[in-house]
Amino acid sequence: MQTTQSMDGNTTLAKTAMVAAEVLVPGASNLVAGNVGTGVATFIGTVAAVAVLAPTMPILGALAAIGLRVNSYRLATSGTNLLSDASNAITAANEVISKPSGPQSGKA
Repeated sequence: MQTTQSMDGNTTLAKTAMVAAEVLVPGASNLVAGNVGTGVATFIGTVAAVAVLAPTMPILGALAAIGLRVNSYRLATSGTNLLSDASNAITAANEVISKPSGPQSGKA
């Protein structure tokens, strides 16, 4: 039982370190996880997005920087990105909407 708790503690500590690194440097969580290309691409993309958006639209620039960092952390920890999750949610919603709903579906 004690080993399970220490493993959970190690996982929590590793994820906390990834969050802290991601706050300081965009893409750092991917670098820590060993995804060097993705980490560097996230860093370059975040810097470019902020450089383009911040002078004229600072709120949008800040949201882009936060979104790219969250996406990087999500990719480093679970292997999926936010766009695939959004795509799956939209597909599921479309399936629910397109299904006929019971006995009233054939009536006008």
